[in-house]
Amino acid sequence: MKMTPTCVNCIFSQALRVCQTLHVDEATSKKVLDRVACMVPTWRMEETPPQVAARVYPAIGKIVGKEDIYRDYKAEATRRAKKLLPAVEAAIEKSPDRFVAALKAAVAGNVIDLAATQIFNLEDEVKKVFHTPFAIDDSEALRERLLQARFVLVIGDNAGEHIFDKRMMQELKTLFPQIQWGYVVRGRPIINDVTVQEAQAAGIDEIARIIDSGVDTPGLDLSRASEDFLRHYEAADVILAKGMGNYESLNDTSTRPTWFLLKVKCDVVAASLGKEVGDIICKGIEDV
Repeated sequence: MKMTPTCVNCIFSQALRVCQTLHVDEATSKKVLDRVACMVPTWRMEETPPQVAARVYPAIGKIVGKEDIYRDYKAEATRRAKKLLPAVEAAIEKSPDRFVAALKAAVAGNVIDLAATQIFNLEDEVKKVFHTPFAIDDSEALRERLLQARFVLVIGDNAGEHIFDKRMMQELKTLFPQIQWGYVVRGRPIINDVTVQEAQAAGIDEIARIIDSGVDTPGLDLSRASEDFLRHYEAADVILAKGMGNYESLNDTSTRPTWFLLKVKCDVVAASLGKEVGDIICKGIEDV
């Protein structure tokens, strides 16, 4: 998905949001905004928003003196997610379709997004997601594909959200015991995306192989991926891609059967999908 003028405004606004979130002083905030403003003319409309963000956030990090800008916030999001896990477990247990419930649990976690223009409350989303239909619902096609699959990659998105991803994989591992699982993380800290560190701390390696994608974008950019990841990617029968960044990066480039699981949090992604901000999505691309 390519950049739009709305994306330009959104990414520039994220610079101010970083300053506000980190409570930096006014002088530092001005330095950050000046630096990002100077970068705007270099942003190309044929790029994806994650490709642009991969240049913006390291520049901000140098000014504020933090390589992993949102490290503390990722830890807090993870704590919040763990507190909500019993409610998620109970909802899956009570659901007449544990497969769909597991997918929705993972989507509920997708509201943890410090780059989004539209902010949703995690607790509220967990309460209502199991009673909310997918606005695009390709879950039955996914179920059929998983029945035949042997190797599946879940491409993670945000820290905190990965706790619900783990629960989804645990459930799908029971439903489809023949599948081997891989969980894909970012190659370096970018925004609040999940890295090897958070995935290992959550014990995801107990149920899936943790795979470092090698990418520095907040979305899986195949052109920047490591050879090791690409070997796994080409071997996968199914890709489950979490969140808007992965949708923006892979919707036009995926070469494997891919299902996107996300909460719509911006107008540009909503327009791309033909849906509304706030909708939950299970969209499949099978003919690749």
